[in-house]
Amino acid sequence: MKLPNGENVIDALVHLKDEKKYIEDVSRFYPGAPDEVTRLKAEAITNLMISSLISKTRSGITENEFWIVLELCASSMKFMDSEEMERSLEYMEQLMDIYGIESSDGRLSDWRYGFNLEDYTNKTVSKD
Repeated sequence: MKLPNGENVIDALVHLKDEKKYIEDVSRFYPGAPDEVTRLKAEAITNLMISSLISKTRSGITENEFWIVLELCASSMKFMDSEEMERSLEYMEQLMDIYGIESSDGRLSDWRYGFNLEDYTNKTVSKD
């Protein structure tokens, strides 16, 4: 399925890319990266993801391509501190909002925890 590729999508992606990332955000309970080197590394990985989406969106991106780009970022971020990994997933949620994607179908949980939390919490316990 093709995702939206209008100027409003591109503008939102460019705006997000231009933001300074991994700085303290009290509203998200995020303390900020522990140091500037870590912040810059995390920001570079995230901006590379956004740049890839901008490029692919201009030529027409599918939802599958969208998830591949995000998964590559998540793979790189798993070697960062847990706070930076969590914050990168929040940036991914912002990207989902830009494209109008309502659910990751457990992908974000899987990338963060190694399993889909929804599958785990939705299992019913049989009653004897």
